[in-house]
Amino acid sequence: MSNHPFRPLRHRSVRLLWSAALVSDIGTWVQLIVVGSLVAADTGSAVQTGLVALATFMPQGIASPIGGLLADKFDRRRVFASALLLQATMTAALAAVLGAGVRDPAVLTAIILVASGAGALGAPSYQAMLPDLVEPDELMAMISLGVYSWNGGRILGPMIGTVLAATVGPAWTIAFNAATFVVLSGAVWAVRRSFRPHGGADGTIGERLVGGWRALRVAPGCFHGVMIAILVNLTLIPFMGLIPIFASAEFDGGTGLTGAMSSAQGIGAIFGGLLVTMLAVRVRRSRMVAIVIGWLAAALLAYATSPNQVAVIACAAVLGAGTSAFFVTVSTIIQRDAPPESRGRIMSLNQASMGVSYGIGLMVIGSIGDLANLRVAFTVGAVALLAGFLVLRHRSNTWYPAIDGDAAESGPRLVSA
Repeated sequence: MSNHPFRPLRHRSVRLLWSAALVSDIGTWVQLIVVGSLVAADTGSAVQTGLVALATFMPQGIASPIGGLLADKFDRRRVFASALLLQATMTAALAAVLGAGVRDPAVLTAIILVASGAGALGAPSYQAMLPDLVEPDELMAMISLGVYSWNGGRILGPMIGTVLAATVGPAWTIAFNAATFVVLSGAVWAVRRSFRPHGGADGTIGERLVGGWRALRVAPGCFHGVMIAILVNLTLIPFMGLIPIFASAEFDGGTGLTGAMSSAQGIGAIFGGLLVTMLAVRVRRSRMVAIVIGWLAAALLAYATSPNQVAVIACAAVLGAGTSAFFVTVSTIIQRDAPPESRGRIMSLNQASMGVSYGIGLMVIGSIGDLANLRVAFTVGAVALLAGFLVLRHRSNTWYPAIDGDAAESGPRLVSA
């Protein structure tokens, strides 16, 4: 395995897609910060603020499986590019609504929900394209590039969003995000090759969905990777969607502090992606996962007990590093073991499970925050993450070979209680 973090950029198609994705990810973070801050300021509610972030990610639970079917039947490049254009259209509608003076969280959330659903339709196609863009030993570095793009947007987006919101207002700021989807769609169309899957498209919709689930169950690395990702999304990832209300309720901060925390998280995430890519040639995957889970639990506890703004920004950076290290490691395990003909459906099931678990976790952690406070809520999440990981590892008698890639394709087994 190559440990050079930027080796995939030697391919023209990777350079084209990655640079356009960076532009689009900047726009997405501009929208998350601006709309989240508007709702936090208007409502003062962790649940209402969390719903805005939830609307951005929850559609994965419904639309991703449909996107997986499309990815395993049609040219994945065309599916992805078309979904981006639909996402651009709905984001432009959100900009128009904000321009008309609408601030009702329910209306904003509904439009974001539809736009994100369009994105979730295309995401499995993009994920399924990744192993075909690079050599097998470059796959982790390729997945890490997505971390750099997403978190580069997390760093630049809040700063750009803060400036744009103050100068041209929220409507034109969201219009900027709509334009970035058009840019990315154009880059996808410019990749002049086919990504049509071979096999896996026969049968009814129900049969193909069941086939994708069976393929996921049979590949031990895929199954275990999805299970641990669900746990992290239930317990830890909700802190991201609650950054605006945490900054406001606990530190009396506004868009500026929210942006600083998100940017710090992005900087940390880039560092975490670089670190895990370079360590991958030396550390077994099972050991890497255990280290990162411990890291995340400790970092979330420190975040929950941060005494001031400087400390919470620093903790956000540490959380960002651990989060990206985790998802790069787990995504590589899933991509490694996913059969090419059902890769789209497996990736869609992974995205769907993460979207649903994130939504549940966001509502639970947000509700605890409203009932007590977010410091208590994040502490509960940290303890649940560590305890849940220990239970998963103990109950699976194929944990180590599955995570390390040594398991035979006989499916995962859980030890009976």
